[in-house]
Amino acid sequence: MKKVLLFVLSFVVLDISNALALPRFALKKGDITCGGCHANPTGGGLRSEGGESFSVNQLPMWKRGETFTGHIASGITLGADWRSQFLYFTQKQPASSGIGDTTLTTNTFHAMSYAIELGVQATKTLYGYLRYDPITPNPEAYAMLHIVHPSGELIEATDAVNDVYVKFGAFLPAFGIRFDDHTIYSKGGNASISGFGSAGLFWGYGYRDVGAEAGIYLFDHLSVNVGLYNGNEGGSFQNFATANTNKALCARANLAGELIEDVLSGEIGGSFYSHQLTDGTGANAPSLSLFAIHGGLRAGPISVLAEFDNGKNVNTNNGLTYFPKATAMVFEGTVSITKGLDGLLRFETYENKDISDNVQTQVKSRITVGAQWFPLRFLEVRPEFRTATVEIPNSSNATLRDQLTQTTFLTQIHLFF
Repeated sequence: MKKVLLFVLSFVVLDISNALALPRFALKKGDITCGGCHANPTGGGLRSEGGESFSVNQLPMWKRGETFTGHIASGITLGADWRSQFLYFTQKQPASSGIGDTTLTTNTFHAMSYAIELGVQATKTLYGYLRYDPITPNPEAYAMLHIVHPSGELIEATDAVNDVYVKFGAFLPAFGIRFDDHTIYSKGGNASISGFGSAGLFWGYGYRDVGAEAGIYLFDHLSVNVGLYNGNEGGSFQNFATANTNKALCARANLAGELIEDVLSGEIGGSFYSHQLTDGTGANAPSLSLFAIHGGLRAGPISVLAEFDNGKNVNTNNGLTYFPKATAMVFEGTVSITKGLDGLLRFETYENKDISDNVQTQVKSRITVGAQWFPLRFLEVRPEFRTATVEIPNSSNATLRDQLTQTTFLTQIHLFF
């Protein structure tokens, strides 16, 4: 295990990528906020004027001189996030009955996201956002007010206090690194096609929680985000929580900055999520808690992001099972090959345990090699190859464990504006 990790890390340092994953754009300049490209300071959603300019002028391989804006009226912006992919998946599983190996094979076109987005900039500091995607039943909609802001509409920002906001509605809490790939095990995993049960945390695609969040950005380098929510980690979107009146708490702190201008930048942070669970009768259940440490380093064209999550009584991404212990780890490295073309290498592990501390699902390693190509503005083509080694309990003999070998090839087409 240590040798594999050292090999992966050494490869990351030597030859990796800078892709569309939202956190890397902020890391490149050592920013503590994603507000340079997005209306939402914690990332995702519609782009600001700076984000539109970056998408048109700096991101694509073949740049065109035309300008673009999603503004359809004064203060109103329309956008889209459309993703589809072709997926080929194989899983080889030894059969303990002696009848030979069992191989699962799937190849399919997959509709990932067909979201329409609407943003309303009512004033310089008051913003509303709506995202609707027919693939997921959970909408994202919130109102956000900047109490401290460079515009000075309410309170003018200073060198010490750069921004203070409050946000209300249904949205993704600020936790960990906001990777744009929801199949990473620190997000939601991809066990739906594997047939062995869930592997991955509960931050799957379309995850939304209803609540309030506040954020403060200090000295251009330090950010703190704190939110109080109904608690949606069980997988059932609770617009109005009745069975569980205990609220979930989520907090994230991050320190970031440029160490050498335009050459070296980094960030380090931590996140925490806690929710006292109850069943349908109101009886107390174990408390869910999840901790994460995360960070990144960018040197020239090379960027590395890493996150380690450790939790107890954690839901899996299907919301049906709680595991007394669960851990996830991801290292993702990228390198800019040429304008509009990036390469990617990712290494992941995942493990969950039952109440007796016995390992249930263990992803010993999953290695992803891929590329992200932006031939034209607002168009991304992403081919990836993944190989994973997984160990699970044998279904017929509790003393045995089955070793699974998984191989995945996918090509994703992403249109965004």
